[in-house]
Amino acid sequence: MRYKILHIFSSYSFGGAEKTTLLLAENLQKSGVCDNIVAVPYESQMYKEALKRNIKIVTFKAVNSFDPCGILKLVKIIKRNNINILHVHQGKLYWTSLIVKFLCLNKIKVVFHRRQDTRHSFISKNHYKFADAIITVSQSVANGLIKYEKVDPKKIMVVYNGVNFEKFNKNIDYSDVIKKYSLENKKVVGTVSQIVDFKGKGQTYLMEAAKMLREEFPDLRYLIVGSGKGLQEQQAYAKKLNVDDIVCFTGYQDDVPKYILAMDIFCLLAWDTEGMPNVVVEAESLEKPVIVTNIGGNSEAFVDGVTGFMVEPKNSIQVANAIKKLILNPHIAKQMGIEGKKFVEKKFVLNNTIKNVLEVYKGLSKKP
Repeated sequence: MRYKILHIFSSYSFGGAEKTTLLLAENLQKSGVCDNIVAVPYESQMYKEALKRNIKIVTFKAVNSFDPCGILKLVKIIKRNNINILHVHQGKLYWTSLIVKFLCLNKIKVVFHRRQDTRHSFISKNHYKFADAIITVSQSVANGLIKYEKVDPKKIMVVYNGVNFEKFNKNIDYSDVIKKYSLENKKVVGTVSQIVDFKGKGQTYLMEAAKMLREEFPDLRYLIVGSGKGLQEQQAYAKKLNVDDIVCFTGYQDDVPKYILAMDIFCLLAWDTEGMPNVVVEAESLEKPVIVTNIGGNSEAFVDGVTGFMVEPKNSIQVANAIKKLILNPHIAKQMGIEGKKFVEKKFVLNNTIKNVLEVYKGLSKKP
């Protein structure tokens, strides 16, 4: 059986979930056993990126879960392209996809791809009962679905996101980043994430740590890579803390590997939820020691004390102490980087991701 897959994502942003969706579709196509189409809003960043990668795309957007225009558009796309599996990568489209399945007389199978460890209302959580299969990006997300959403464990398969090791390699020239932000002869601590609100992914706690450390380590600099609605608030907070001269906000950047390579220490300080921090895995692949919070799937993305340090969420003092330890012990930082690369090369292999997703599709073909 040849699988005809429609991946749907109604998003204009371009964070980790969007990037891994395109990477998955691109490499599933290379497997030679399925045809993949990505349905995304026209002129979205995903649309532009898919064009660059020669991924087949169609335009689609849904204002909400029950948007009639979005539902009818999706039905037309499915029928026109003889789709047999609808792979849903965004929570707000779960009910949309199930309505479409009903309108298509159950001739398609629906796969939910769950990336976040968040709770749903009573009405929303019921959509899991009607999905044919559920992929989660970490065991933490799977455990949350089973415990709180009462999802049948037999429906769930944990599939870790694979890393494109060709893109994330140490041989990339990042001298332009060093020059642009005047980082010559400086130690650099950084983070990469969308800044969806003031707290974002904990950038505010990194800035507070910067304030604590600036007197003891005057040559320490901080790179905050990413953009979003909370960017201006964070910039204002940096000024309030009097660290705006040592904290560099870069905005959104396409060349994430170059910016991570410019860092000596990578942080992701998520404070509420985290399904699977892809950027932490990517930083480890570039041999960077990492500092992460004990939230959600973070513990599955690194090894505490071996590839980096775990800190409590919302605890800038612990962040500062972890940074200080790595700065004062460069041999520990270097060894953590080496161990991090070994760790991700075993656990986050892209071929394994593709193989496991294809196993999910294969299982669907056996269902009535």
